[in-house]
Amino acid sequence: MTKTEREEFAARAERAYAERWKEVLEPDHFGELIAVEPESGDYVLAKSLRDLDSACDQTFGEKLVHIFRVGGGAAVKIGGASRHARFSG
Repeated sequence: MTKTEREEFAARAERAYAERWKEVLEPDHFGELIAVEPESGDYVLAKSLRDLDSACDQTFGEKLVHIFRVGGGAAVKIGGASRHARFSG
């Protein structure tokens, strides 16, 4: 996946979050990790990357998801990357 494709993928996931889940999730889950599958708009929440990875495996299998924090912000920061997509599995 090229950088442009990754950015477009992340933008679709964040748009799905903003349109469907932002108002519902932010009051009670602010700062938690979220993985959004942009095609369906479905998501999973967790408080740790380990738990999120497990939830992604169970919910999405091999589908690509975008991970960030409820309310905004990076899930992790590695080498200057503020957000990332991952394959579960």
